[in-house]
Amino acid sequence: MKLVTSAQMKELEALAMETFAIDSLLLMENAARSFCDALEKQTESVSGKTVAVFCGPGNNGGDGFAIARHLHNRGAKVTIVALSPERLGKDAGKNRDIAVRMGLPVLSCADLTGQRFSICVDALFGTGFHGAVQGEACDMIAYMNEKSDFTASVDMPSGASADDGSVAESVVRADLTVTFGLAKIGQFLYPAKGCVGHLLVAEISLPREIVTQFPANLFGLDAGLSACLPGRPENSHKGRFGKVLVLGGSPDMAGAPAMAAEAVLKCGAGMVTAAVPKGVRETVAGFCREMMTVSLPVDGEQLSKTAAELVLTKLKGQDVLVAGCGLGTAEGTKKAFLSVVSACDKPIVIDADGINLLKGNINIIKNKTSPVVLTPHPAEFSRISGHSMDYLQANKLTAAKEFAAAYGVFLVLKGADTVVAHPDGKLFVCTQSNSGLATAGSGDVLSGVIASMLAQGASAGDAVNLGVYLHSRAGLLARDRVGAYGMTAADVLRFLPAAVESLSKTGVCQKGLDS
Repeated sequence: MKLVTSAQMKELEALAMETFAIDSLLLMENAARSFCDALEKQTESVSGKTVAVFCGPGNNGGDGFAIARHLHNRGAKVTIVALSPERLGKDAGKNRDIAVRMGLPVLSCADLTGQRFSICVDALFGTGFHGAVQGEACDMIAYMNEKSDFTASVDMPSGASADDGSVAESVVRADLTVTFGLAKIGQFLYPAKGCVGHLLVAEISLPREIVTQFPANLFGLDAGLSACLPGRPENSHKGRFGKVLVLGGSPDMAGAPAMAAEAVLKCGAGMVTAAVPKGVRETVAGFCREMMTVSLPVDGEQLSKTAAELVLTKLKGQDVLVAGCGLGTAEGTKKAFLSVVSACDKPIVIDADGINLLKGNINIIKNKTSPVVLTPHPAEFSRISGHSMDYLQANKLTAAKEFAAAYGVFLVLKGADTVVAHPDGKLFVCTQSNSGLATAGSGDVLSGVIASMLAQGASAGDAVNLGVYLHSRAGLLARDRVGAYGMTAADVLRFLPAAVESLSKTGVCQKGLDS
């Protein structure tokens, strides 16, 4: 799914008007009709309901005046609340004049008497908002948030940025947002994502040629990834679906490599081996009966000098390495880990302690011949990138993109709005969020999912995208079954096969070699 900025959306609309001579007033009319259709789909019917349409001074306000007209024609009891109606442009002004001629009341926010409305329509600022909300607009936003049973925003909740997901102090908290043409990147980034409510993308008759040919480097991860899912020929054996080695574990974190290993198998890879410190081998093996184990020599509670040699020997018969899950950061372990990563010529997925161990040694992953995937949460990314947490919160897209390009890696910046950056500059955002995934071990599971896709033959870019999507999809299935409060990483593991199966049935996955 292509995502655009507000400037790119304006460019698309300009192309439609210039290349195909589509009138701007027609686009506004189509937007209004599509919005009303979507609103009725969510609320069953507007007939007989009290509706307040809050209209701003720009084209978003013009959409609002047109929406008010359509809602009136559908039987709603409509009141228009206008901000600076005298400042409207040509198209917006025309829709205001039509609404006035139809006898629809046009009031200021001060004219409202505290009435509660069944529906409030937010058409104040749309995707053009930047900066702060001031004056009467603050009162209008407060009214919508406090005096509405259901609030629907036109294109973007007012007070939220369509470009970076930031929000002003005053922001509409919508139940529904209907956006036009293409989804906007800010609709999937927090804190704005938390104000969007249910998001629908509505058609406004932009020519298909313009939309499909428009160059984009921002995408949303959705069920369209079914085309990237590796195939499974019936006449296969376990070796055909790949072998993964998981390097991790320590006395305090024996479960981490086991969860990563189990995720590898749950998503379709043929074999997995956990290379873990000698003292925790039996504990790790007890978590997953199907995995194999390698006992690594230790010096006290850290890996010994010979551990790296043993891991590299075992890697010769493997397809993918997962490194770092629960590994610990002791000095001997650090030396072994860095030796393995430096010498490894297989695709590597690095998570958790593996990322922490890269601090000060980041150049060992730079431009390796085989793909490298990093899966940090913001604090881990802060350590290896040098950026403050405040900077990352405000500039996560830029920071992720620059890091991936600088080191030639695939970066998964985890969070409620996980961002995936490819080394070629493409950015992807996970469109599904779920507080139930904020639980210990969830990241270990994600690493295993990505590794499983790599082992089965998916390209590095497809494997990373699939991993993030399938992990979030399994999380939603688990949440629906057990609830977000009590979800554990084990629940996510349990629903991984169902997540993969559901994705495989949404489209045509890659054909197997023998299918």
